[in-house]
Amino acid sequence: MQSSTPPEVRTKGGICVKCRVYLPAECFISSDGVDGGTVCNRHEHEAKGLRYCRGCEDFVALDLFPKYTKRFACRKHMNIFGGIQKSKRKHRADPDNRRRHTQYVLCYRDNKKFKHDTPSMGKAEIELEIRKIDKEGVGNYAVMPVDVKIATSPTNIAVVTLQQRKDLLKLIKLGDNVGYTQMLTDIQRSYE
Repeated sequence: MQSSTPPEVRTKGGICVKCRVYLPAECFISSDGVDGGTVCNRHEHEAKGLRYCRGCEDFVALDLFPKYTKRFACRKHMNIFGGIQKSKRKHRADPDNRRRHTQYVLCYRDNKKFKHDTPSMGKAEIELEIRKIDKEGVGNYAVMPVDVKIATSPTNIAVVTLQQRKDLLKLIKLGDNVGYTQMLTDIQRSYE
């Protein structure tokens, strides 16, 4: 796509049809001095396996960019120029999302303490189990495995308050599995 207008005549910038960003006129002139028309000179390097990164302010390898997106920020600078921080802030601002995430992180950390793999339950499943006990959604509850030798799953789960969780973890740290099981049994009876 070459324009018939020589590069000296172009005085104003324009919008690149690929980046969709307004750029000055010199960005439309390729390295060999030809006017690129409506495509800026950042795209001529893609044929060579390079792409311009706003954070690096240089052309870097395509491998350094996230897959499946056509953005001009490498993985290193994606938080600054890619909009990820804004999306995370919006997600964290919602109290329900924040509560679900906290409950999942507690479950994940507990599984690591018990030397298990990641929990076989997602955030929604953990939320569902907790909502059976916590009708208002206060967020003062967590899930613990009934049998510490098996990873947390829908069949091996007990809902406890955060203080009870601390007490249970102290028992596990002391190696008192019998005390742990007895305390969990008492907690489950109190909810029935």
